[in-house]
Amino acid sequence: PQRVLDIGTGTGIWAADFGDLHPSAIIIGVDLSPIQPAFVPPNVHFQIDDIEEEPWTFSQKFDFVYSRMMTSAIADFPKMFRQSFENLNPGGWIEVTDITPITSDDGTLTEETALWRWSDQLLKGTQAVGRSFDGAKLYKKQLEEAGFVNVREVVFKWPQNRWPRDPRYKELGLWTLENITSGLEALSVAVYTRVLGWSKESMDVFLAEVRKDMKNTAIHSYWPIYVVYGQKPE
Repeated sequence: PQRVLDIGTGTGIWAADFGDLHPSAIIIGVDLSPIQPAFVPPNVHFQIDDIEEEPWTFSQKFDFVYSRMMTSAIADFPKMFRQSFENLNPGGWIEVTDITPITSDDGTLTEETALWRWSDQLLKGTQAVGRSFDGAKLYKKQLEEAGFVNVREVVFKWPQNRWPRDPRYKELGLWTLENITSGLEALSVAVYTRVLGWSKESMDVFLAEVRKDMKNTAIHSYWPIYVVYGQKPE
């Protein structure tokens, strides 16, 4: 790809890595927060912008649009997909990676656990404001409705901790545990205090219980990760 757009670039780590791998491409990372590093490959550029504003004002179209972990951050994914379609060159691709609520296949994540209750409340809170935490399940259909073809959906499993026997999944669980527990308060605070009406103090007490469950290897929980990609017709 010659021109790449990274939606919700955050710290810019993906854009910088992609820029290293594809030195002849121009990568533009867009985010609302100015938290990107100053030192990046010369072909990587960051813009502070709201991707939900329309129309998009990029000077040229893109060959690849990428978005990762933006569930509940974007109010209208179908609109974002339509804008991506408009801003892609014919034959260009979009790839969207997102997380959906934690689950288990063997019944160890029971309704009595703080982890299950936390996830259930988070889902209800995000649904109440029209930003459902399980929105990724609809991406395939929404991309097709936006005009994309060759749309594929692949679902991966991220174990919540080191509970799996398989060494690869065990290591993945270690990363997930660090990732989710370190971001737990940031993930929870807006929904719990603004939407569900909890006090900060009661939320903090509850999250301490949730963290215990997240580390508990007797709970065989995992996060379904949806990777959905499609192509603008040639």
